[in-house]
Amino acid sequence: MDIARRGRPVALGALGVATVLVAWQLIRVTDTLPENSLPGPIPVLRNLPGLLVSAEFRSGLLDTLWTWALALGLATVAGVLVGALSKAIPGLAAPTSVAVDAFRSVPSTALIPIFILLLGLGTGMKMAVAVYAIVWPILINTIYGLSGVEPTRIDAARSMRFSWLRTQLVVALPSALPSIFTGVRIASGAALVVVISTELLGALNGVGTVLVAYQRAGRADYVIAGTLIVGVVGVFVYAAITWLEDHIVKWKSVD
Repeated sequence: MDIARRGRPVALGALGVATVLVAWQLIRVTDTLPENSLPGPIPVLRNLPGLLVSAEFRSGLLDTLWTWALALGLATVAGVLVGALSKAIPGLAAPTSVAVDAFRSVPSTALIPIFILLLGLGTGMKMAVAVYAIVWPILINTIYGLSGVEPTRIDAARSMRFSWLRTQLVVALPSALPSIFTGVRIASGAALVVVISTELLGALNGVGTVLVAYQRAGRADYVIAGTLIVGVVGVFVYAAITWLEDHIVKWKSVD
């Protein structure tokens, strides 16, 4: 019974993939769209191994993943730190709330020209755009998680003469970890989308620039194959974050 229940999501996922492939092939057979715009699934899937061993594509993908990792790490540190400070310093919560509401309403893509002027077209620009886009869910979930920490735990830490930093590291942040991880999980997927979108709009390196080059060369099959690879990478990234969250939260609850 448990095996059947665990296998159900996999079966549903496989059914969904099969449905998309059949619909895709029907579009190709009925010639609904021109082949140079949407090639069939067979030539696209045939090109997947070639892209995986392509030095150009692999270099671009690794550059994108490196930028993603840096942006997610920096946004996590900034979001958790600002969230902790806003809860600890009297009078800082209201200005933080106003700033979050004001800045997160501005689309990150709208700031790309400004970041290009300030940082150029390199990795720093892509990372800055991504950090701006994803820091908000981490910050908001950090504040929410810290708001749920039991006051008796904080009082106990103070009675033991814990410093503010030790109280945050030993008491507050571990209690807020489930909420913080929710923000990180949301941000991880958004960061990958933002980094690649920035590369598509204007950058010197990354998998997005490689896909643009394929598009300009008229290789729609390469563009779609590369997009599929990026999608699979995104699934693995999400699964890795979820696995890490489950193990850390489980460890914390057992402790």
